[in-house]
Amino acid sequence: MPSTEFGLQPSPAPFFLAFSQCSGAGPVRTRDSRYNAGVNLSKPLPPPLVPGDGIGVWAPASAPRWEEVERGVEVLRRAGFVVKLAANVGTKTGYLAGSDRERLGGLSELLSAGCKALWAVRGGYGVMRLLPAIPWEVLAGWVGFLIGYSDITALHAAALERLPYATLHGPMITSLGRSAEATARVLGFLQGQVPSVLFRFSQQKVLRAGVARGFLMGGNLSLLASLVGTPFEPPWAGAVVALEDVEEPGYRLDRMLTQLALAGRWERVAAVVVGKMARCGRGEAGFREAWHRRLLEVVPEGCPVVVDLPFGHVRRNLAFPLGVGVVLDTEKGVLTMEGACA
Repeated sequence: MPSTEFGLQPSPAPFFLAFSQCSGAGPVRTRDSRYNAGVNLSKPLPPPLVPGDGIGVWAPASAPRWEEVERGVEVLRRAGFVVKLAANVGTKTGYLAGSDRERLGGLSELLSAGCKALWAVRGGYGVMRLLPAIPWEVLAGWVGFLIGYSDITALHAAALERLPYATLHGPMITSLGRSAEATARVLGFLQGQVPSVLFRFSQQKVLRAGVARGFLMGGNLSLLASLVGTPFEPPWAGAVVALEDVEEPGYRLDRMLTQLALAGRWERVAAVVVGKMARCGRGEAGFREAWHRRLLEVVPEGCPVVVDLPFGHVRRNLAFPLGVGVVLDTEKGVLTMEGACA
């Protein structure tokens, strides 16, 4: 359970909204099936953090192991940040880190405490349940980093058209310290050390060559498919779509790709970049070839496709921003960011 050994205290400020009050908060829009044909997103990153700034640790999905929280918090403290834990970080209700009210309350605490970053402690499941009740108008006036991946894909997706800054797809608090490279990379983004080249890759990772320009969108394939038809689905037209997943059999991945194809979501994307499909298709003969073949079948001709980039449910989960403008050039073997800090 949470203790004060880190010097961590929940914010004494009361929750600034009740669950019932925020059930309709924020812009909720219905879109047609062509899906934002005119979208042209290119967002700045939030301003860099400095030593002494507060980082809020939030559990919006499933509950973490406390020893992993301790390790991650220590990494942030050594980097000079003040760490604030939401009260629900030590709460477990079935497969969730507390009730919906408790998890929303954790977000309220951290925003009231003036944190410059909201960092998910772990994924699992639960973010989608919170989307209608998140205070989007309050978040839109907040300046800071939203960080996480996996189930946090739902938050990243909803933020694309609701928040003014790019969000950060990267390791959870419980993953910090597992990979020195991944930890340094995500902390670098927070401190303003932003690489112009997000990823470099060999020609062996190119399934379909080409040059594409667009805004970076995506994350976990399962979450992206689950958001189709909801008001929180991200824009697809003009997107360089990043995909990853974990422990999914081949037929389920095929079904997700097919669902997105039937919904017309691949028709106007600029490019597709795939990370690690960790432990997917385990024990299935020919899984890799079948997965790549199905990708090329659903993604339109002329749309570049690159696979096996270092992000996803692996130790070397390199952070990258979502909502920024990027250029994918398969001949040069680079995914380059067009914009940096505000």
